[in-house]
Amino acid sequence: MKKTVLVTGGNGFIGKRLTEALLNAGYKVRIVSRRAPKRQPANPDVCVVQADYQDEASLQKAMEGCQMVYHLAAAIFGFKYADFEKANARATQNMVDAANHTPGLERFVYVSSLAASGYASDAARPRTEEDTPRPISDYGITKLAGEKAVQKLKPSAKWTIVRPPIVYGKNDSGVSKIAAWVRRGLMVNTSGKGMFSFVHVDDLVRALASIPATVGTEGQIFFVCEEKDYPWPEFIEKMARAMGVKKPFMPNAPLWMLRLAAGIYSLAARLTGAQPALNYDKVKEAVIDGHWVCSGEKWRKLSGQKFTPLDEGLKKSF
Repeated sequence: MKKTVLVTGGNGFIGKRLTEALLNAGYKVRIVSRRAPKRQPANPDVCVVQADYQDEASLQKAMEGCQMVYHLAAAIFGFKYADFEKANARATQNMVDAANHTPGLERFVYVSSLAASGYASDAARPRTEEDTPRPISDYGITKLAGEKAVQKLKPSAKWTIVRPPIVYGKNDSGVSKIAAWVRRGLMVNTSGKGMFSFVHVDDLVRALASIPATVGTEGQIFFVCEEKDYPWPEFIEKMARAMGVKKPFMPNAPLWMLRLAAGIYSLAARLTGAQPALNYDKVKEAVIDGHWVCSGEKWRKLSGQKFTPLDEGLKKSF
């Protein structure tokens, strides 16, 4: 009999690809939606259920009969700390509470973020799983709170936490916003001389889908990323090359300009209901005197997984 996996965020950029990978691996997938589904997917091994992340009872009902949970749903952008706390910390705690009351639940995989760990002061010493977390943004702080909640699961359900850095790939909304500016020939450098770790979405999904069958993942935290790190201007240059356009003009942005841009984007988002391309929380992450880099050595040694180089990944994306 096929095992059933509950996936939150299953309609998102990563979630759609994870659903496909889990189906290919022989699982049934149950996707959580905050809205009542108008129709069910054509594939009989996929169903959509409605649940409220602030209501433990509805989450417990959604989990009934599931053997595994992948919790991807999160708020990347918000207007204030309370927005992040509700969507990332409180919602994850509710997921854990529901899981603790679900008989037969075997695994709980939580997709966190490098932001929960914090930045590296030295590019030559990327963040590792053993480093004490020091998040600086509301997003990172609340994702770390989600991690702490997951680590309190009952022993009968084994947990695994994955912290990806920048995730990119085809039809990613974040990369698409950057690509739009690259096409215009202008891209403000918000990150100075900082270095960054990346992971292609296909590699991240391959890692997530392989966790249940990989011995040694229980009760562990993993960074999942390509081995090499890149400065932001090089990332933009490689993106432009993959898109077949010239490298954009990249002036450095002073802090006042970033804050002004964040205010304008946030105001526009409030008026239109759209997700802002930049907000004050992202400015906190952008202006650090350090590097958003992590070491994926722990996962690579355990799994033997190979990762897509940035050049190749960007070609696949565009």
